[in-house]
Amino acid sequence: MRTDFEYDVAFSFNALDEGVATQVNDLLAPRLKTFIYSERQREIAGTDGQETFSAVYGKAARLVVVMFRPEWGQTPWTRIERDAIKNRSLEDGWDFCTFVPTVERPEMPPWLPKTRLYVGLGRWGMEAAAAVIEARATELGSNPVEETVSDRADRFARAAKLKSLQKNFQNTSEGVNAASKSFQAFAAKLEELCQAISGKGVRVQYQNSRGYHVLTGLVPCNAIAEFRSRFSNTLDEAVFEFTVYKGFPEIAGNYGSFEKARKLTTLRFTYQLLSADHHAWVEKGGTRNFSGEQLADYVLRTYMDVAERTSQ
Repeated sequence: MRTDFEYDVAFSFNALDEGVATQVNDLLAPRLKTFIYSERQREIAGTDGQETFSAVYGKAARLVVVMFRPEWGQTPWTRIERDAIKNRSLEDGWDFCTFVPTVERPEMPPWLPKTRLYVGLGRWGMEAAAAVIEARATELGSNPVEETVSDRADRFARAAKLKSLQKNFQNTSEGVNAASKSFQAFAAKLEELCQAISGKGVRVQYQNSRGYHVLTGLVPCNAIAEFRSRFSNTLDEAVFEFTVYKGFPEIAGNYGSFEKARKLTTLRFTYQLLSADHHAWVEKGGTRNFSGEQLADYVLRTYMDVAERTSQ
């Protein structure tokens, strides 16, 4: 077994998952030597980026952890990382690599063996996922060390800094404007997706009615999306809510169905700063985060799933 690895764990991820990757990395870094681009920028500055990244994921890391969503492997840098991982698998097999889906029910890459096990971030949470990754690295030969008081202080300081940035984001026009812009992107994408699937015989109609974003057409189910904010200058108590009903509820500008509508499923999200320069919709009670466009895809899938189950 090789022992000459520069890193115990290296993270590969799309920019949308930087916040998640950073949080999991922060739980591991005191005990294992990790590589995450945002933390190692100074070390690789001035080097050939393609060569450096290929080396990290192709041979320098004992365990490669891919924070996976469909966009991974589609950007210039993640394509380099993906190709390095695939090339390494030809010689080392797949034991060196662990995939952590960051979206629900992702369609995994067709070249990845179907026998591979995945870390369920949504089900287990950050700490459990970090524990599984540490265990996997240990199986491959890593020797985790105890976190020192100095390491713990550094981790505490990073968490405190992020918490301060998040509080400032929540209570300034920057955060409010970012959430509003992302919700507009959600609405535009939702309408676009409804039009696209209509060509497949799935007649979902989208309507914006006095701030309510309404989906109808999959009898007997209807869905309402709404972004509610009590204050104009803060995201405190602001929530995005998506509810699928059996029947149609009474909302402004619309009459309810003859029989009182019954809630079947409700999803709630808040808009949060996840890292210094990344913010997104975060599912309440979960770990998944979405851009506005991704959220449109997610809620439309949810509407179709619930409608299919209800009609059976």
